[in-house]
Amino acid sequence: MSVIPEKGVSNEVTMNNESPPNVYKLLRIAKDVKVKDLADELRVTPAYINAIENGTRTPSSRLIKDYARTLDVDEQIILTFGDRVNENTRFEKMLYRLLQQICD
Repeated sequence: MSVIPEKGVSNEVTMNNESPPNVYKLLRIAKDVKVKDLADELRVTPAYINAIENGTRTPSSRLIKDYARTLDVDEQIILTFGDRVNENTRFEKMLYRLLQQICD
């Protein structure tokens, strides 16, 4: 069972000087899924999702699989870009800017 996003565009990506979010947050925002909805689907707390997205916690292998299934993405994408959580790669910066434009 996957999370069905609410209608409308997510307003979670804002223009500011923060570092671009990691792959977990990018995927969630791209799929227009709220933190609480994702947490409910994964059977974890919203605080844990926030910690993963902020790079202060690392999800288990099981949670990565569930995250990929829930957001309907290939697990390899998470594994490839998840290793670079605090690196702010050029790709992540570009994707973040694209999401900002879409959400404005």
